[in-house]
Amino acid sequence: MNIETARYISNYYHRFFNDKENIAHRHINSLFKLNGEPESTSRYKIYKRKGWITTDKEALELIKNGETEFFINTANRILKEYKSEIFLNNCPNCKKLARTPKARQCRHCGNKWFE
Repeated sequence: MNIETARYISNYYHRFFNDKENIAHRHINSLFKLNGEPESTSRYKIYKRKGWITTDKEALELIKNGETEFFINTANRILKEYKSEIFLNNCPNCKKLARTPKARQCRHCGNKWFE
């Protein structure tokens, strides 16, 4: 699976994340928002106190090899377990993945499949 498909599944089907994947995802997003702030800053401490930065070993294990691998592994699991509930909206013209499940215009080739 490529990262584009993994991000698509993670963005639009995140309701299928398990508890540890939710914790890991929130941790990734929080670190992104903190943008490398040191742990000594008050903002970092607030994120940690609210549980947005985790110390959960299982969740951290999921992201130990980086967020790309996390998203690909999680998307593969979701696709395997919930295949009938996942809609990969591929362009009828070029067969590439559309931006969203409801999109009706291809961002790759510009094809439109709406009236």
